[in-house]
Amino acid sequence: MSEKQVMMKILEKMPDDITFDDIVETLNLIYELRNRVDNFDRDKALTAEELKKEMQQW
Repeated sequence: MSEKQVMMKILEKMPDDITFDDIVETLNLIYELRNRVDNFDRDKALTAEELKKEMQQW
């Protein structure tokens, strides 16, 4: 499934009255999670401490 198809499916499941900011935030979160999984699969995962520090910046 292409990136566009994944995003389209996510958008279709969102309520009609969702704000643009919420859409962007959700898509960014999914993007970041997918990157984390990809990095983990390639043994480039962050340590727990590195992740805690990064999450504090969110």
